[in-house]
Amino acid sequence: MSTRLATPINSYPSLRLQLNKATAVTLVIVCVYDVLYRNQKKKDDDDADPTHANAADVVDVEFVVLPRAIGRTILVRFLTDPRPHLRRDGCPTNTTITTPRWLIVTQEPPLPSIELLAKPEVKLAGLRFDPHSLAPSRMDYATSLEVKSVITGRGQVIDLPRNSEGIRYAKFHPTRSYFVFASKVTNEPRFELYKCERLGDHDIVDDGDGATTWSIREISLDSGIDGGTNGGRGRRRRMNFISGCAYQFVGEDSDDLLVRIVPDDWPSSPPSEPPSAGPAIQVVERGARRAPGRTYQDLLKNDYDADKLRHFLTTEVLLVDAGPASSSKPVRLVPQTAGGRLVRDLQTSPCGRFVLAQTTTSFSYSVPIGRFGRDVEIWDLESLDRPVVVRVASLPVDDEIPLNYDACSRHPRKFHFHPCRDHSVVYAVATDGGIGLSVSFEGERDALFCQDLDVDTMTLGDPIKLVSLEWRYSDIDFKRNRDSEFWRSTGGAIAWNGSGCSTIRLAVRRDFFRLGIVRSLTSLTSKEETITTRLWRSSAPLEGELDPSKEVNGVMPTKRNDVYESLVCLMKDNDSIMISRESKTTPQNFFILKLSDLSKNNMSELQITDFKHPQPDLIGITKELVQYKREDGVQLTANLYLPADYDGTARPTLFWAYPREFKDANAAGQVKGSMHRFVSAHWASPIHWAVKGWVIMDDFSLPIIGEGDAQPNDTFIEQLVSGATAAVNYVTGRGICDPRRCAVGGHSYGAFMTAHLLSHTSLFAAGISRSGAFNRTLTPMSFQSEDRSIWEAPKTYINMSPLMHVKKYSLQDRVGKMLVIHGAADENDGTFPMQSERYFAALKAFGIESRLVILPHERHSYRARESILHMAWEQEEWLRSLEHDHLDTGSTAAV
Repeated sequence: MSTRLATPINSYPSLRLQLNKATAVTLVIVCVYDVLYRNQKKKDDDDADPTHANAADVVDVEFVVLPRAIGRTILVRFLTDPRPHLRRDGCPTNTTITTPRWLIVTQEPPLPSIELLAKPEVKLAGLRFDPHSLAPSRMDYATSLEVKSVITGRGQVIDLPRNSEGIRYAKFHPTRSYFVFASKVTNEPRFELYKCERLGDHDIVDDGDGATTWSIREISLDSGIDGGTNGGRGRRRRMNFISGCAYQFVGEDSDDLLVRIVPDDWPSSPPSEPPSAGPAIQVVERGARRAPGRTYQDLLKNDYDADKLRHFLTTEVLLVDAGPASSSKPVRLVPQTAGGRLVRDLQTSPCGRFVLAQTTTSFSYSVPIGRFGRDVEIWDLESLDRPVVVRVASLPVDDEIPLNYDACSRHPRKFHFHPCRDHSVVYAVATDGGIGLSVSFEGERDALFCQDLDVDTMTLGDPIKLVSLEWRYSDIDFKRNRDSEFWRSTGGAIAWNGSGCSTIRLAVRRDFFRLGIVRSLTSLTSKEETITTRLWRSSAPLEGELDPSKEVNGVMPTKRNDVYESLVCLMKDNDSIMISRESKTTPQNFFILKLSDLSKNNMSELQITDFKHPQPDLIGITKELVQYKREDGVQLTANLYLPADYDGTARPTLFWAYPREFKDANAAGQVKGSMHRFVSAHWASPIHWAVKGWVIMDDFSLPIIGEGDAQPNDTFIEQLVSGATAAVNYVTGRGICDPRRCAVGGHSYGAFMTAHLLSHTSLFAAGISRSGAFNRTLTPMSFQSEDRSIWEAPKTYINMSPLMHVKKYSLQDRVGKMLVIHGAADENDGTFPMQSERYFAALKAFGIESRLVILPHERHSYRARESILHMAWEQEEWLRSLEHDHLDTGSTAAV
């Protein structure tokens, strides 16, 4: 058995792609050689035979690329696809759909180079961040910015700061016509804060003649403290984005921002690691509570890690005026953070006076930062001359949550301000102790409490129980006086109106909400005004449950054929909505419609955006939403793609999927998606291979069902094989698939699925497993939707490990070859790179044709241009043997 070396990249011509027609900027895309990917260079003459190596050898190669057509469809998506972001006016807690006045359209650069991924990265407590810029590592920055009015559809392109590498974290003021954003300074590890405001009267939406003008200015973080600019220390204040966006607006009636910054006197680098730190010791005391946990990555290992984390997360909080420059107040320090604190989360009260702050107080070596101990406090922003602190709760490390579904912390959780009161704190408590399904329990499981703050004495009143719940609390929307709760183990969800009111909706299947069958619209009003609520129907088949008498003129709306529409929000006039619309051949764009015109034949609309097709090579590919049945009668679906030149003959077929668990067959069989969605392809999508003449069965259903008390995974393999067999039989029965030339692939749990299908069936001649897990004994404390530990269900864990079935794999009537790809820096808690390495070693032990590709610096989802194009080249080469000779494979080009 042999493994072919990749062709050296210098044998391919370069490929030029035009990035921006307006500026006629072109980029020569060249594949970069990474020294981590090979130890020595192998040079072959152009006329030499392909080099072969023994399967036991490590094949070190350069990054390579793939045929021009597929490379173009992958790259163009990222070169030309703008990403719209909506301004949401109104409720700062984002609990309701509110009214946008402006649409922000940003343009992000192409896929980054491997050089970005190779930059230094700190991995602590489940966080991964750049130690120099103090922001999450590998962030994308928008390199262009346009603001469009949703009233007129007109827009203005905003010039970014001259020293800007790109922008991030654009936030509109809740009620005023400006937004702020962070600008990454070119060649410097810091961000600057900018304001982009509409010139003129802030209360006017648009001048009506399209003459709206926007301008930007920097917001200083240095003036006013210690009597001068930066206290005379000479170093500009740096924002800290490691824990999220470093700034937020205080309230609707204020221009103030809360900004997290590095303390002035803080060391620029973390403490040095001691030459001999001694052993790292963890202890479980006799009689301690059980503390199971998943296989988290990047946990703290010793006291030095803890000191390093403390260094990077310590921040002060400033109160910064973003109002008019002529009347702006000096920068003020929030005294509760003087000297630096480990600020975890900040929420402002509806009145804008108080801050609900959560700060980290204790660390753990067994859980990530989200479960570290913390204090919950209320800070008074009107008492900046003296720190006023009201302690709400002091919570320990949360490392004792059971593995079971619906288990949760036994401590108070989900703290937030009551949105309809000026200074009341709401939180949930698990009155059952946080136990899950494994423990029989009747009655109240959760309760929602509220405590009012007495502003005169600055003390909290006694807790008042707002809601008693039989299921686990999820969230609450006070403006609609409606709560929601869920019970994951049975897939149930319920929404109801306050204490003593009747149930609005009981869904026995959580997929009711997964499908987004209805969406609630709430108009932007004050707390004292009436709230208008409407429902927006999606493509899900619920017509039988709707009452025509509640429709306009008593008539059900006519279907809009050949398009897919989705609600974005309700407009301020309470009669207009913003929707997105797309079709198979037209990308998603945004429109304004009048609700009062919905029953008319000539409905007026205003188109806000006009995005063009980002991947012209996909034009002509046919998409079908197909339905078929499993042998036990369960309804299945798939997205079927036929190539543009399809001639009715049986073609090689690529199947791609991701198994999902369900509690009943009806939920599993619901139709998902729409045949009218725009045909486009992410870099990870199999649709690119339709360009080469393949038939694609994308997202074909593989439901794993556990009715009643049955556990879905106890029959995982049987149901997986049944679903895959039904999919192959369907396309084969239509005469469009050659059963001898079927391949299957998937990412993450889809890779796990692929390994099982090649072990337990002879359906597929080739498999592609990207970033999967193949040995469930390495994830003993539950995985995916399995909530039992290996000690509770040892047979299931063993049976669900593809590694244990490699011998069976080798004995199939047709042994499919397996391509295994994994990112070397995979951060996912169940898919350590070792999973793929051990699986490949097992395949090698049984002589199964296989290839292992480890992509340097890549995480669970790949990012670098070189990595993604090399991944696609690997897949292309792996599938080439299944193609007809007459199929056009395209020319190869360096990218």
